[in-house]
Amino acid sequence: MDIGENEFRDLLFANHKQDLSALIIGRRDAVVWAGDDFPPISVLLQQKAEDKINEILDDIEDLILTGKELPLKKAGDATTRIDLLGESESAGLTIIELKKSKQTERQAFTELLAYANHFCSIFPGLQETTITSILVAPMQTRTVKDAYVQELIVNNKNVIALVPSIENGVIRLSVFYPDKTYYQWYENNLFDDRSMSTVAISFPIIEGWIDSDIKDRDSGMPEYSRSALNTLSNSISHKLDSLGIHALVYASQKWGEIAQIFPFPNTIFVVATNPFSSFRAAVEDGSVYGDTDPVRIQEIQSIYDSLHEDDKEFWLERMESDFHGRLIRIVREEFGLCLLNDENEDIETEISLPDWYGLKTSMIDAVFTHNLDVYLTGLFRSVYMLYITYVYRSGEDPIYYGDDLPKFSYKILREFLPVWEIIRGIGFSDECEA
Repeated sequence: MDIGENEFRDLLFANHKQDLSALIIGRRDAVVWAGDDFPPISVLLQQKAEDKINEILDDIEDLILTGKELPLKKAGDATTRIDLLGESESAGLTIIELKKSKQTERQAFTELLAYANHFCSIFPGLQETTITSILVAPMQTRTVKDAYVQELIVNNKNVIALVPSIENGVIRLSVFYPDKTYYQWYENNLFDDRSMSTVAISFPIIEGWIDSDIKDRDSGMPEYSRSALNTLSNSISHKLDSLGIHALVYASQKWGEIAQIFPFPNTIFVVATNPFSSFRAAVEDGSVYGDTDPVRIQEIQSIYDSLHEDDKEFWLERMESDFHGRLIRIVREEFGLCLLNDENEDIETEISLPDWYGLKTSMIDAVFTHNLDVYLTGLFRSVYMLYITYVYRSGEDPIYYGDDLPKFSYKILREFLPVWEIIRGIGFSDECEA
């Protein structure tokens, strides 16, 4: 670009208040898997992200720019200014931030996210996921690309990036699609068994409320017990989802005869991706290493080297442990809220931290039990739903326990066995005998 940012902004507002989308080029169809076998998670994530980018492009076709250099004022804070503000029925409130240089695009993206947060604070009930954010910038900085993918895929924001240019006096805004390596990184890191932190909270039979099948083995677990345990799992999963934790949650009760042996036959299992897993990043003799992208290792090393010498020891280990400790606290607190009672009695519990792979391959924990509905949060749910969508739309054979595909997909959204087998089949984990 050979004009300044302010001039570029003014040109857009003066000449393209109602047809900004006419300037956009480089749109393409989302990636399509051409292989014979089931597509890898990275391809599903890429397809989801690119579909979302294209949906936003559709939504801004009727965008009308309503303001430029709009001041945002907060008591006690300096005034900041939005480059362009717009709105439409499809895209809703739309914020556009412009930056010409790669040296300033990181600041622009940070400001863009802050502006969305500001609108949520002045319009109670508004969520950032319902605001459309458009970054117009060169998209040459790794940090900005990383942040963009994070907001688009993980945080589910309505955000797109457009690369500006002027050729022969004609303004062009090229759609930025993240490179496929980003999606591969999520596949390799988020869904590996070694990334998982597991919390199991076990508790006794609560007569009349959560009973075992011992009274009538042929009839199985009483329906009211099943409903109660599923409600506990569902509540915990909602809490985790609200906190942005990628997890799967399910309840289990040991079979009637076996349940008599254990004082705590009921268990809620929570399995969550720990972003600080030591297999991805650890320190030895001052050097960071791990099974992850070398560039990211260098970035972690840079942070580590900048720490005060007294704070370096066990820095990564502490963060991994702290996440696990926080997960325990969340599970315990939400469980307690679900079992408040009019007699003010505390339900005795036992917390354990089983290894996820070991749990899946344990006959007692994975087989000789009534395993109830599975509730997925974050990217766990996103990837599972992508799988379900692919199976139903493509006609491919499902990767689960071998029954015919149900007529309607809701039949396998939470049922334990198909969820368990699909998670195994699409690469969340190694083989298990569940």
